[in-house]
Amino acid sequence: MGALWIRALGPLQVIADGVQVPVSSRNLRIVLECLALRANSVVAADFLAEVLWDGHPPAHPGPQLQVYVANLRNLLEPNRRKGVASHRLASRPGGYLLAVEDDELDLLQFRAHLAAGERAVEAGELATGAVRLRQALELFVCPAFPDLADMELLGPDLEEAEEARLDTYQDLFDVELALGRHSNVVWELQRLVSQYPFRERLWASLVLALYRSDRQADALAACRTARKTFAAELGIDPGERLRELEALVLRQDASLGAPAVNEKRRVRQRLDNLPAALTPMVGRDAELGEVCSLYRSEGCRLVTVTGAGGAGKTRLAMAAAARLGERMPDGAGWVNLSPLTRVEQVPGAITAALGLEAPAGEDPLKIASRFLQARRLLLVLDNFEHLEDAWPVVLDLLTAAPELRILTTSRRRLGLRPEHEFELAPLELPPLDPPLPLRRLQEVPAMKLLLNRGRAVRPRFAVDAGNAAVLTRLCHRLDGLPLAIELAAAQLRQLSEHDLVADLEASLAALPAGFRDLPDRQRTLTATMEWSYQLLAAPERLLFVQLGVFANDPATAAIDAVRGPLPPGAPSTEDLLCALADHSLLRRYTDQAGSRRVALLQSIREFARDRLGMLPTESEVRRQHAEHYLALAESLGPELWGGGQVDAFRALHAEALDIRAALLWATGPAGSTDLALRLVGELWHYWELTGSVTEQQRIAVELVEATPDAAPQLRAPALSGAATLTWALGRYDQAAHLHRRALEAFEKSGNSQGIAWTILCLAVQAAQSGDFPTAERLTAEALSCPGVSLRVRIGALVVLSRQAYCAGDHLRALELCRASAELTRRLADRWLLGIVLTNLAESTEQAGDYGGAELLLIEAISASLQLGAEGNLAAFLDSLAGVYTSQNRYDPALRLLAAADSYRTDRGMSLDQAERRRVDAIIDKARAAAGPIRFGLAWAGGRRLTVRQAANEVLRGGRQPRLFGTVGGSARSSSPAVESAADSAPWT
Repeated sequence: MGALWIRALGPLQVIADGVQVPVSSRNLRIVLECLALRANSVVAADFLAEVLWDGHPPAHPGPQLQVYVANLRNLLEPNRRKGVASHRLASRPGGYLLAVEDDELDLLQFRAHLAAGERAVEAGELATGAVRLRQALELFVCPAFPDLADMELLGPDLEEAEEARLDTYQDLFDVELALGRHSNVVWELQRLVSQYPFRERLWASLVLALYRSDRQADALAACRTARKTFAAELGIDPGERLRELEALVLRQDASLGAPAVNEKRRVRQRLDNLPAALTPMVGRDAELGEVCSLYRSEGCRLVTVTGAGGAGKTRLAMAAAARLGERMPDGAGWVNLSPLTRVEQVPGAITAALGLEAPAGEDPLKIASRFLQARRLLLVLDNFEHLEDAWPVVLDLLTAAPELRILTTSRRRLGLRPEHEFELAPLELPPLDPPLPLRRLQEVPAMKLLLNRGRAVRPRFAVDAGNAAVLTRLCHRLDGLPLAIELAAAQLRQLSEHDLVADLEASLAALPAGFRDLPDRQRTLTATMEWSYQLLAAPERLLFVQLGVFANDPATAAIDAVRGPLPPGAPSTEDLLCALADHSLLRRYTDQAGSRRVALLQSIREFARDRLGMLPTESEVRRQHAEHYLALAESLGPELWGGGQVDAFRALHAEALDIRAALLWATGPAGSTDLALRLVGELWHYWELTGSVTEQQRIAVELVEATPDAAPQLRAPALSGAATLTWALGRYDQAAHLHRRALEAFEKSGNSQGIAWTILCLAVQAAQSGDFPTAERLTAEALSCPGVSLRVRIGALVVLSRQAYCAGDHLRALELCRASAELTRRLADRWLLGIVLTNLAESTEQAGDYGGAELLLIEAISASLQLGAEGNLAAFLDSLAGVYTSQNRYDPALRLLAAADSYRTDRGMSLDQAERRRVDAIIDKARAAAGPIRFGLAWAGGRRLTVRQAANEVLRGGRQPRLFGTVGGSARSSSPAVESAADSAPWT
């Protein structure tokens, strides 16, 4: 067939084989437009006759209609040979069919653009979707099908086309608003609401566009105009959406703000975990500009900042990441490699820094690569020098993620082909001869830093004619190394600049010989730290070295514990810390919980750690460190099960790095297996609450496998903890095996509470696998244990309620769920309460009480947020989305589902098969009801939320949750003993 183009969404136009064909006869136009309106479908000849002669066709309309069709065939196919059947306008039994492709008829092209736009928006590509929707609308040159406008028979078809046009406009405005282009659509919206004043979606979009364009008064006026229009013309009030918008505009609600998105990419949560700078960067403005400019070079994706230790590589990388991260759509991520000791740890450190969880058996590098694959961000790998053999990780990430940029810091370059090296020299030094004028001298970078840090200890410190030469010499003596200058400047508190130079020249001259294996610049830095160290009194030196045992910023109580028992008259920890702070070797601060803590620069911490390795009592220091954190775990662990749960969780979370260090030492060659077993036995529930258990599970399982002869009272809790962590990773068979071994150990130790708890765990696992007869038998066995705790009784109710629900006995399931929720509120255990309320919400929803189910799930979400543990939040959001979908509230449902899906995807987590089917069914139902545009916009909006942000959005829009109150309906305990049962940890 030859080339053809038919325009019908405006004045009729036909182009055949590149030539415009006039269609002068009105009757020909009517027939062609009627066939085009129903293109690629058979249009009955009788129907064409009714349309053509306006309901009064002649007695024999067939011959005349055939003439019109023949003329149209000649117009559409001017080069068709005689005797050859028409392919464009074909005869069919009882009628005719116009055969055209999408790019040959504007109506079909409109539908194709619309479908492509819907698919793009549904996939999260909002900018592409907006382009395709705009292309669809540009095909309309109203009025569409002008010769058919007065044909009553075609009224429904024409109304459908017009509705499609207006709906497409509305979809386009929704997408444009989601892209932050509110100011671009205000005029169009004002024009359309004046033409179509009774379309609420247009009014709502206009209000939002005006508000986001800082025209709040106009937005409020638009709300009131719409209300008056509906009342005056239709006698009704506007719909709920417009009424809600008016209230939000009046109180200038934050939810009306424009989203921050990048139009070229799917909207998502930005990464931003850069460490806070403790001091301003001085004298490195030029270097900062040079590093940032490297990434503007064509093809530059990897930059390594090299230089001596103490040159300020980390500080420069922090500043560069902050600046570059602002221009990266997905932000910047920071990975501190200095605590690592093995190359194999690098992928896990990157995964953890990205906020991801690598499930057992999965390669953390693949998890990180999958996360970074579609993102455009800067990843900083700080302190790479001692892990140089990890260079393949860098190449793998660059290969997997084409938009990724990496910045590394190291003593030397990585030696990779895509690498751009930036060698960071010491700070520029002032000339010794001839001396600079004072005004210029104080702006030289090395002098500027010295003055800046000197004023921190001597507020009136300045350069003048009397000390200019001395300070210049001091900068040279320190080789312009920022850390050396900072350490030396700290001595200006008690030394004059003249004495400081004299001391440095006397002591540093002999030190480099002891460090000949280091580069010259590093010798000066190490010597400077050594010099600062030697200036300390003996008790100060000892405490400084002991601080090297800490992985994070320790609290004063932890430092006291590491010092151990002190002889009479020994200086207090407070006095010694003040002295070390005076030497700028540490910084004191108070954390959010009110604890006084100590922070050390990483280079100083490493120096202290190296010195600790030379200390004869190193093993004792590390033991005292581990014993302190064990004591902390033993004091706070039981609190994780009750009313003190929030404070206990936060306190343990603040010490997470040192708890990990204590566990690693205890399970190491010089450690203590007894101490390690006690740590696992106390901390497994804390790890379970965090939702991050991969490393801890591996350590716990290896520990219990390596200690078969340990005392049962130590081994049983550790086995139970290892089993639960294994279960959390979805390794159910191994978890059941470990729980059975834990049961044997509890029986040997005579711990009836532990026996009951472990039997209940086995019952829960049996129920999860669908083996309800075994679950029921084990539940009864757990309840028969002497002195069974309230927690076990609640767990038994949960198992029985699940059994009843799955058996279809929904009334009994609801009653059991209510009983378990009532008892759980008495424990004030937010983690357990969330699980129990989710089960109760499912039964409540099944009973048709969607409002009650929503309130229960909001309470579960609130409890989880108060606790601060995100482990179950995604599941709670999925369940609430199911309730919203049952209430036809598809937009908020999709936002929650998208946030939960993004959380799991970014962490490489997966749902079990049953849960996957349930969540997919909710998504499919919401998608089908919302349509592709609404689905795409809601899903894109949800993907840029963290689960915590999504949960807070729920709480802002939902009813006030009721924590630890009473549950509606009757809640009966299964035994009077419940009232007096223990409510602490499972086996205490």
